[in-house]
Amino acid sequence: MHPEVIIHNSVSLDHAVTGFEVDLSQHYGALLAFEPGAVLAGSTTAKTGIELFMDITLPEAEADRHRPEARPDDRRPICVIVDSRGVLKGLLHFYRNMEHTKDVVVLVSETTPSDYLDYLREREYPFIRCGRERVDLRGALRELGERFGISRVVSDSGPELNNVLIREGLADTISLIVHPVIAGEGEKKLFDKAGGRTALEPEKAVPMEHGAVHLVYTVKKE
Repeated sequence: MHPEVIIHNSVSLDHAVTGFEVDLSQHYGALLAFEPGAVLAGSTTAKTGIELFMDITLPEAEADRHRPEARPDDRRPICVIVDSRGVLKGLLHFYRNMEHTKDVVVLVSETTPSDYLDYLREREYPFIRCGRERVDLRGALRELGERFGISRVVSDSGPELNNVLIREGLADTISLIVHPVIAGEGEKKLFDKAGGRTALEPEKAVPMEHGAVHLVYTVKKE
């Protein structure tokens, strides 16, 4: 069995993930309230986060080349990044230093460049290799649970990864913070390529500050 998977995102009223200002405090407060064992992101989202919110010129320090010491009392989630193409080569130290995560695990495939795998090994980043040309998310999440004892994963990513989670029937819950704005045409929309019809069961709708509403749905499994 793979871990429980929760898709979490902040969207506009027309389900755009771009074109409006996200309240990061609201977003991550709601995410961490799920008490995930792991937070999942795609490489594009991860790289965009570095470019938008971090000093990308910050060099890698010697301490960044080593896996942090595990503490039994550390309840922070691990950061899990899907990166079969090696997009984050030279950049993973930004996520190793994040305050709200305790470790970084990378999901790769059989066609992941060998120099990227060397980069991961040299810097002691654990990785799961599953899938031929792309990461087999079902298999990778199952191994994540078995190797790291993860029972709940929250996806904090963009449309591409979340669409796969829906299409492959991996998502159990959808959590959306809906902002009171219509982003309009030309913006990235969540679930634009999620496949056929997916039935949902509403769990809660909680008003938040600045007119946002936190909606949580259970995904009905056939």
